[in-house]
Amino acid sequence: MASRVESHPLQPAEPASAPDLSVVLVCWNNKDYVEPCLRSLFAANLRNRFDVVVVDNGSVDGSQEVLRETFPQVDVIQNDHNAGLSRASNQGIAATAGRYVLLLNNDTLVNGPSLDALVGFLDATPDAAAAGGRLLNPDGTFQAAYADFSTLREEFLMATGLGERLWPGYPSYADSQEVKAVGWLSSACLLLRREALAQVGLLDEEYFIYGDETDLQYRLQRAGWKVYYLPSVTTIHYGGRSMDRWRRRKMVYRGRLLFYRKHYGWLRTAALRSMFASLSLAKMVCWCVAASTPRGRERAQREIRSNLDVLQLCWKLV
Repeated sequence: MASRVESHPLQPAEPASAPDLSVVLVCWNNKDYVEPCLRSLFAANLRNRFDVVVVDNGSVDGSQEVLRETFPQVDVIQNDHNAGLSRASNQGIAATAGRYVLLLNNDTLVNGPSLDALVGFLDATPDAAAAGGRLLNPDGTFQAAYADFSTLREEFLMATGLGERLWPGYPSYADSQEVKAVGWLSSACLLLRREALAQVGLLDEEYFIYGDETDLQYRLQRAGWKVYYLPSVTTIHYGGRSMDRWRRRKMVYRGRLLFYRKHYGWLRTAALRSMFASLSLAKMVCWCVAASTPRGRERAQREIRSNLDVLQLCWKLV
């Protein structure tokens, strides 16, 4: 199926005047995180010239005032509603002209050596379209690194929870100490080469959130580019601060179904839809039993609604 990648004209990167790095953040009612994120960025003492664009998706929590009053050096693009992460990211990318674009979640804390290392690596590695590193929890423990592209086996192990039961921490997204070409990296902190984006297009806006970065990196590699993991690059990532677990589950499943529909053909897509639908039905039955006890009723009701959302997705995203 053809991709619905939106056409946003990219500003040309002019070596004489453009910054080395254009940082793009999307904000939606996350004032308590976007401020320390930007403070860490401006305190990072980067060797490379950079500019920052924040796309605000109609925040009503005072984020706009913080951006205006505390960070006047930041360019702000204001949307009047939540346009989604992929569309807002594309707006930010299209408004910049740096040689490289850094997609950065607003619930992160960055450091200068890591960001400079990313720029230096792309400068020295002409086949690299993207690079990133290790995400750390706020206490400094390992959170995630790189991942391979999805398989039906992996989806089954994650959806059933068997992977976690058999191998604690599954999927591990290995905490490797080796610089290597990988499948895909999280867009929590992902450096992209503008030249590569100009070739394959920006994020596909059919993904509202989740799956858009995987789709982009899949397209980059299909076009002959590589994506690299740098273990020395670290970013603190709080994670999951803009939506509750129930809505997040629905959007994660939606992203996976879209990815299969676009790239893996009808047979594997049908298999994934059938798997998700069957598991959702089974989970709903189990939670209906749990709902019979007063103690478990509220949790059960939310789980039932969440799995019903996934079931509906399986038939809508045909």
